[in-house]
Amino acid sequence: MSAPVRKVVPCACTFLALCAGVGSILAAGQARFLLSAQLILVSLILDGLDGTLARLLKGQTVFGAELDTFVDITSFGIAPAVLLYFYPGGLQTVPFWGLVLAFLYVMSGAARLSRFRAVDPYRGQRGYLGLPITTAAGFVAAYLIALESPLAARLTALSLRGGPLAAGFWLAVVAMLALQVSRIRYSKPTKNPKVLIPFMALIVLLFIPAVAIYSAALMFAYGVWFAFVSPFFFRRFLAHLPPADELEPAADSEEDAP
Repeated sequence: MSAPVRKVVPCACTFLALCAGVGSILAAGQARFLLSAQLILVSLILDGLDGTLARLLKGQTVFGAELDTFVDITSFGIAPAVLLYFYPGGLQTVPFWGLVLAFLYVMSGAARLSRFRAVDPYRGQRGYLGLPITTAAGFVAAYLIALESPLAARLTALSLRGGPLAAGFWLAVVAMLALQVSRIRYSKPTKNPKVLIPFMALIVLLFIPAVAIYSAALMFAYGVWFAFVSPFFFRRFLAHLPPADELEPAADSEEDAP
């Protein structure tokens, strides 16, 4: 495969991820909330795939790395905020504070990505400073897919407007936004096939109505564990990595999304 093709293929995947993010925003504006949440997860899959393709094809480019950042803020910063705002019982029901939280959602994601680009020369190879932006986006999308599943009509506790689950959901979202700009260290689970393969399977199951709610529950639980528990095991993650002086800075390569 020629060098130009090796570079074009990962970038094409990144552009598809960007289209999925924009599609999610448009779908939310048309009240197609299930599709909007699903497209966030499609973007998440494509955004993880582009970095893998770039490494396998040896097609890493500075352009691809920069493009990836624009996909992240669109698909995992703006799209979830728009979805949460327009969803029935969502942020638009509390006009002032709803707007504030929507703005904070995007600002937190932008700050997280800007700091990642500025202070991490290893592009996540030795973990992340702050919660990865994809965690909150996947958490939001999975919960709203569960709300749109056929079983949700029979589960009165599953709500966005009130009750313990709704309160826990909103508290978790706010906490994740704070963790994105924190100095807490997180591991990179996408490097572990034992995590990556089941996670991708769960995303696929979210598109099957009969089992979507069960897959969403597992993703919901994983999001809580990764955001609030996994930092306590960060030293174990580092113990399995080569020393920092043996790694080459990856600022010019196209890695997975932070």
